[in-house]
Amino acid sequence: MSKALSFIDCISIKLILIFFLFVNGRGIAQFHDHNWILGQGKSYKNPKPGGSNEGLMQFNFQTGLNIRLDTNINNICYMSYTCSSISDEKGNLVAYTDGHNIFDDRHQIMLDGDTINPGNFWQGYLGWGYPISDGAIFLPIPKRNKEYLVLHKRIEFGMVMGRLPEYKCDKLYVSQFKYDTLQKRYVTWEKNRVLLEGEIAENEFAVCKHGNGIDYWVVARKIGEPLYYFFLIDSNGVTLHHEQRIGTAFFPGDLNGNMIFNRQENQLARVIPQEGIEIFDFDRCLGKLFNPSLQPFLDTFLISGNCAFSPSGKYLYVNSIINIYQYEVNKRFNPNYIPIKVGEWDSVLIENTYSTLFFTGRLALDDKIYFSVFGTNGYYMHTLHKPEEHGKSCDFRNHDFLIPNYMDGGLPFFPNFRNGILKASACDTATISKTTDHLLYTNLWQNNLRISSSDVDKEYQLDLIITNLEGKLALKKKIVLRQTLDIGLENLIQGMYILHILENNEVIKTDKIVLTR
Repeated sequence: MSKALSFIDCISIKLILIFFLFVNGRGIAQFHDHNWILGQGKSYKNPKPGGSNEGLMQFNFQTGLNIRLDTNINNICYMSYTCSSISDEKGNLVAYTDGHNIFDDRHQIMLDGDTINPGNFWQGYLGWGYPISDGAIFLPIPKRNKEYLVLHKRIEFGMVMGRLPEYKCDKLYVSQFKYDTLQKRYVTWEKNRVLLEGEIAENEFAVCKHGNGIDYWVVARKIGEPLYYFFLIDSNGVTLHHEQRIGTAFFPGDLNGNMIFNRQENQLARVIPQEGIEIFDFDRCLGKLFNPSLQPFLDTFLISGNCAFSPSGKYLYVNSIINIYQYEVNKRFNPNYIPIKVGEWDSVLIENTYSTLFFTGRLALDDKIYFSVFGTNGYYMHTLHKPEEHGKSCDFRNHDFLIPNYMDGGLPFFPNFRNGILKASACDTATISKTTDHLLYTNLWQNNLRISSSDVDKEYQLDLIITNLEGKLALKKKIVLRQTLDIGLENLIQGMYILHILENNEVIKTDKIVLTR
């Protein structure tokens, strides 16, 4: 009997350990990204071979990928290029949008959630999907129970210098909603508040967790310019926090591309076929891009471009409509580096008519990258099964599985909700290192940066890195600090800079410094 009990106890301990490892790896109750809503709600006959199913599809990633087709849904939702959804902290579906309306967990238009992005394109495309890729981002409002917001882009007729299409993304809105305990359903309490107005890059929209582990950064860009807008989402809602000009962006017809953070959210990648593939390092605490790199987009097929990181961020996968390439991120500054082609469209047609070309690729919670089909031919998903493996070992499979209903192009994207406090940064107020506790510095001392230590008995081996607000390196210096040290800044022009102090190759302090003359 004792042996049997001992065996059961061991099994119980293992299960408990597995549970805590799961919780620790994914964070506690942060499952806002468990559900993708795809397809369309209105009844119709699916034209795929042998198929006549109807209804929206729910891709759930709580335990691998499980796809549910709900044939009882009959709404006017059409998940096309704009395709976004949000779940609660336990992974239960809360809301989704096709860019025209906000739908709730009942698959009904949310109370006062109709007519987001009002205008000619709303009217002209109603029931056919909103024609702007990556056009919406849902987020929970930090520290506010059962309250959410969605940032959404509008397109409207209008000219942009040097651009052939006579329309543009001209507004970025926010709409907010919460659970009403009296009506027992979600209710929109703010709709279509303008956050940004002007010429906004259509397909470049990205989101990540703030370095404090609570708030969020949302990034947008101006059409044809390397000007980035950073929005902060905290318990007060959403505000335009700052702008940054950095890197290379010049093509005004930037309709075909995307922007995405890696899972660690310390790098941002963007692709526009006519410009290339650009990767930045990113400071989650300050919301700043730095160290931009640019590599060519290899295909001559410039109709569409998309990028997606592997789970560790080691590789970036970039696809055109016919090819998929694997880029090694740590070789991004090597001018002679050539990426590896790991996938190629195999010319398969459906009913000898519909192609299965590649469109959007997304890294999912099961650590696979799923690729939707270009155009209105979405009967299959292509899958990259082992994105951490080098070259063809990544195991890309054309038209890997047939989906139970038709879908149209877009796939949702999310921040890494399980990212916590950025350790050893200005955001890490809970665990300040002993070294940082002893360091003092003065922004201005006769054109010097004076660094002092209150620990006179210890010698510190430090690296100082100073960058401007565009992320360009202004000064890099190794120092040995005993008591007080002056670092000459006479070669720098006056202005604001970002100071990084490193010990043993780890950042222990990041802050702004202002140099005046």
